[in-house]
This record gives sequence, structure tokens and C-alpha cells, in this order.
Amino acid sequence: MTNKVEKRRATLINIAYIAVLLGLVYVFFKYCFGIAAPFLLSFFFAVLLQRPLRWLDKKTKNKCHTLWSILLIIFSICIVLVPIILILAMIGREISEFITYLSEQLSDLPTFLVTLENEILNFLDFLPDAIYTSVSDSITNFFSNLINGFDISSIDIDIQSIAGGVTSGISGVYSVVKNMPSVLIGIVIGIVAWIFFTKDYKFIVGFLKKQLPQGKENLLSEIKHVFSDTVLKMFRAYGLIMFITFCELFLGLSILNLIGVMNNSYIFIIAIAIAIFDILPVAGSGGILIPWAIISLVLGNYGQAIGLMVIYVVISIIRQYIEPKIVGTSLGVHPIVTLAGLYFGLKLFGFMGMFIVPICIMTIKAFNDTGRIHLYNSPDRN
Repeated sequence: MTNKVEKRRATLINIAYIAVLLGLVYVFFKYCFGIAAPFLLSFFFAVLLQRPLRWLDKKTKNKCHTLWSILLIIFSICIVLVPIILILAMIGREISEFITYLSEQLSDLPTFLVTLENEILNFLDFLPDAIYTSVSDSITNFFSNLINGFDISSIDIDIQSIAGGVTSGISGVYSVVKNMPSVLIGIVIGIVAWIFFTKDYKFIVGFLKKQLPQGKENLLSEIKHVFSDTVLKMFRAYGLIMFITFCELFLGLSILNLIGVMNNSYIFIIAIAIAIFDILPVAGSGGILIPWAIISLVLGNYGQAIGLMVIYVVISIIRQYIEPKIVGTSLGVHPIVTLAGLYFGLKLFGFMGMFIVPICIMTIKAFNDTGRIHLYNSPDRN
């Protein structure tokens, strides 16, 4: 009897501990992450610069540690961050134009629905007259309600307003930053903190280790090790897969444009969007390419439909071949768990939550596997 009571007490304590931990994580990401972001990002960038900084210190026998720290940060800003900002600005302009293009294409949606209705009715023509009459009436009523309820003006206004917002946001970056001193202050403070974190990395990490309870001194090193060996490797691997998928899409769509079966000026943006969509669990590039091919088929653009399906098949085959080789040993997180993480992250923390929550899930999984924490028992796979 005593053992059962003790087990129940231990279970309740563990549940309470997990609930408090999850509550603290929620409060931090909900209310504190934005405030602490400049320092968290600065520390993360400082960690990335430690390896080249140690190499430079070794070559100069630690005589120019501060100078190398500042030069590495300036180099990172000029060579890495500035090009990224320019690329994002270019992509933003392309997205703005693409959204405008989509709004124009949506004006033809009623025509497409009529065409689709006719194709379905023609396909069902083999049915007996009595059944065909009943089915065709239902289909006709369905499409009539769909077309009558379609208000292109309201959609067009929404899309145009989005496009205008994107355009103004890109063209007015300087004015937006100028009118938001807190953003500028955060950037300046982040860069200054980046310098201090990079220069005094050993001292700061040593200080933090001394504040940990006895027996937990290596916790920071373990967190860094787990994060670098699991999460970062996974992101690098899937980033490479995403890049390969983008190249396949860009090349394939360019060929379709070149041979004349497609006429689209937004191949770059479309390839990026599908490559990002392809990396999401359960979704995949087929979630866009297959419906696109079906629409092309219904509209009579058979060459484009065949081309899109060929691209999808090529992407799927190459993905199945390269993913095990690039990713290697996976974290073992089931797709439904990742999908739930994306959904709850979006609902709880907004867009950034779609990245934050899956990272937390992968980190918890890694710590549970190493035995540092024990939140659940891993099931055996047959």
C-alpha cells in the first residue's frame, strides 16, 4: 500500500513539475521572447563565431582577441547579413508582384468552375439516363451555388490590399525603422551584445556554469552538444533538401517555359513557395503540383499538366533517394507530433511559434533519449 502511495505521489509531482515547466516556457515565449530576442540571437551568433575566433587566436597567440571579435562581427554583417537582407527585399518585391498576378488569375475562377462542371458532366455521360439526370442536377446546382456565391470583388480588394501592404513595407523599410525607435534600439543593442558575447564568451559561459547546482555544471555543455548534434544538423540537412527541391522546381518550370507549354514570369517565387511547402510534414510538393496539374488538365493545357506531373515524380524519386543519405539518423519525431507542434505553435505564439515549438519538441526528444530528463517512455518500433 505504501509503495502505491509513493508511486502516485511521485507521478503527481512529475505531472506538476512538467506543468510548471510548460507554463514557464509558455510565459517566456508569449511575453518575454520578443524582449529577450536581441540578446538570445546575439548569443547564438556569438556561439557560431567561436570556432573561427579560436583559430585566429591560436594563430596570433591570443594577442588580438578583441580585435578579431569585432572584425569577425563586421565581416559577418557585411558578407552574410547584408546580402540576406537584399535577397529578402528582392523576394518581397517578387511576392508583391506575384500576389497581384494571382488576383488577376482569380478573376477567371468562375470560368474555370464552368469548365470543370462541363468536364465532370461529360465524364459521367456513360451513366444510365435516369441516374445521369439526378446526378447532373445535383452537380449543376452545386456549381451554380458556388459560382453565385463567389465574390471576386471582395477577394480582389483583399489581395490588392495585401499586395499594397507588401510593396509599401518593402519600399518603406527606412521610414518604418525611422518611425519605430524601439526596433532600431534593439538592433543596436543586439550588435553591441554580439560583440560582448563573442569577446567574453568563455567568461560568460564560465559564470553561468558556476550558478548551476552541484552536479549540473555540465548542463550548458550538454545543451549545446544536443542542440548542435540534433537540431542544427537536422535544419542543415533539410535546408539542403529544400535547396535541391528548389533547384529541381526552378529547372523544371524553366524548361516548361522554354518549350512553350507554360507562360509564367514568377517561376522563382513559385519554386521557393513549393520548396518550403515540400518540407512541411504530411504536405509535400504534391499538395501544390498535383492540384495545379489537375487544373491545367481541366483547362485543356495538357502539356503543362504532363510537365507538372513529371516534375512531381522526379522530385519524389530524388527526395526518397537523398533524404536518408543527407538526414542520416533522424530524431525519430513522428510526423503527427511535428504537425501538432506547427499547429499549436502557430496558435499560441503566432508565425514564429511554427519554428519555436518544433525546435523545443526536438530538443526535449534529444534530452529524453540521452537520459538527462525522463518525460515519457519511447515506444519500440517493429
